[in-house]
Amino acid sequence: MKATFKKSLLLALALILLAGCAGAPLRMARAAVTYNNAVSCSISSSINSNGKLSVLLVGNGIKGKTTRIGAELYVEKRILGIFWTRVNIGYTDNVWIDSVTGASFLNTFTTNLSSTGTYRVTVTFTFSGTGGPDDVIVKTSTATY
Repeated sequence: MKATFKKSLLLALALILLAGCAGAPLRMARAAVTYNNAVSCSISSSINSNGKLSVLLVGNGIKGKTTRIGAELYVEKRILGIFWTRVNIGYTDNVWIDSVTGASFLNTFTTNLSSTGTYRVTVTFTFSGTGGPDDVIVKTSTATY
């Protein structure tokens, strides 16, 4: 009986270790994403006590390869806890568009929100250049007012 218990315990431990290692290739696969013209990009959003939404956008391309970085931003508000609806930010189709020529993008978007709630900012970065086809990277950030 003791031998059976030991074997069962060893088998259970082996299965736990195996299950823990199963995700490693998936994590490595995500980390191995390569881009043709992009190095990195990020957004950070905050809302002050007066309802002013500020979004910092940063994009870094490959020097000598990236020739243009574009960003398209829109804001959504959570409704009834599960739905997202587009917010009027004062631009055509409620999308703010900006771009730079070169390999470095840094800008801040601001708008005043009309009511309290949870807001989601979505930015689509497009990195163009001689490194290959455009890199399109979508970033989201959530903030509450």
